[in-house]
Amino acid sequence: MVETDVPAEQEGGNAPAPPAATTAQWGAVWILLLGAFMGFLDIFIVNVANPSIQAEMNASFADIQLVPTGYTLAYGAGLVAGGRLGDIFGRRRVFLVGVVIFALTSVACAAAQSPGFLIGARIAQGLGAAVMLPQVLALIQVTFQRDEERSRAIGLYGAVIGIGVVAGQIVGGFLIEWDVADLGWRSIFLVNVPLCVITFVGALALVRDPGERTPMKLDLLGVVLLGAGLLGLVHGLVIGAEQGWTGLRVGEMAGGAVLLALFILWERRVAAGSEAPLLPPRLFKQRGFSMGLPTALCFYGVNGAFIFLLAFYLQQAKDFTPLQSALTFTPMAILTSVFSVLCGKLVARWGQRVVPGGAIVMALGLGLVWVGVDLMEGTNPAAALMPGLVLYGAGGGIVATSLIGVALSGVAPADAGAASGGILTAVQVSEAAGVAGIGALFAALATGHGEVSGFAVSVGVLAVLSLVTALLLNLLSRPAGAGSETAA
Repeated sequence: MVETDVPAEQEGGNAPAPPAATTAQWGAVWILLLGAFMGFLDIFIVNVANPSIQAEMNASFADIQLVPTGYTLAYGAGLVAGGRLGDIFGRRRVFLVGVVIFALTSVACAAAQSPGFLIGARIAQGLGAAVMLPQVLALIQVTFQRDEERSRAIGLYGAVIGIGVVAGQIVGGFLIEWDVADLGWRSIFLVNVPLCVITFVGALALVRDPGERTPMKLDLLGVVLLGAGLLGLVHGLVIGAEQGWTGLRVGEMAGGAVLLALFILWERRVAAGSEAPLLPPRLFKQRGFSMGLPTALCFYGVNGAFIFLLAFYLQQAKDFTPLQSALTFTPMAILTSVFSVLCGKLVARWGQRVVPGGAIVMALGLGLVWVGVDLMEGTNPAAALMPGLVLYGAGGGIVATSLIGVALSGVAPADAGAASGGILTAVQVSEAAGVAGIGALFAALATGHGEVSGFAVSVGVLAVLSLVTALLLNLLSRPAGAGSETAA
């Protein structure tokens, strides 16, 4: 799943081995990964700053909810269209445009003087991320000619997702605590600017787009149907879970579901004609992509919900400062990084069962977190939770490194952008849904039984969902139809 043991020379009989990646190509990958890291970092970095933003701007709770949600919704709704733009206009060019948009909107967020302006800037920032991020996977997919090198690069990308989500809490906590140049919460947005400069200059120097552009028109109706459908479904879910399931929210979700159904019918019609669909139906005939989507939904739903709940619990229920919360997350982030790097060697030694085993380790870690909650009375909360967090980080690093590579295996270069956008959309929707669904469960339990009980039960549910992820990963890694899985 991560690396193959078959030498490249044997894949085509006596055909010569494809050339190995150059140092410049690997340098380009690290530049692309920095761009991806920024996009995922900004999903969660705002969490620790929300109280400061609300106090300074005298914002309502509804306004402050839209600061993270606006980014999430715009980002999730635009990913597939962003990927297809790269297929049409060139992935390197579109990536550079996305980096510029991300930098400018980060400055706009930092300069905001009103809740409305900040929310609008966050929405624009999310659209910039939606343009930028799908190009990363697509460029990786077409850059490497050796399967094992491509798998390694995609595995690093999967690791970046997990690290970026956790690092959002850590970086945000340190920046708020240090209050650099008296900028307060504004520093969490300005930190993107030097990263964008490095990414832009590095991409100009190192990134190349060996893939040919696909001569097609952008499926505008597909963009509208998919974007509006995801917006209605995810916005209704997030706001309904936080503010109550009114008739308006239920209707919004139902409308989003209808639009997504119409999107599927429209894409089939476009594919049957002479034009190129936004998300080609043929992708769903590939085992990795069709099974990878629900697996990604389950895994990233668990991950997003746990990160959100843990930060909320530590700061609201246990009165941790943002810095204390960040330090609690740090060992988990380190273990995620370490096992992301070790994943390939573990798979080479023990086989593909290592990957579903990683999800089982996640479940065990969540179980230990549950036990740690009960031991908190009279104990340092961070110390009580640490064994579970370490196991969770190690298992999550293994799964994140492998999952996306499998889902994209066998995707044709012409569809690399669309497939990347589809997978990233599943990641984003699952994180939003996980936060909304498990967050609503926690809120309901906390109201009736207290925050400790609510957190413990919610973590137990996430442990069960991690076991479901392990089952899906086991099915995904089975050798049946392996010919399409190992071919890239």
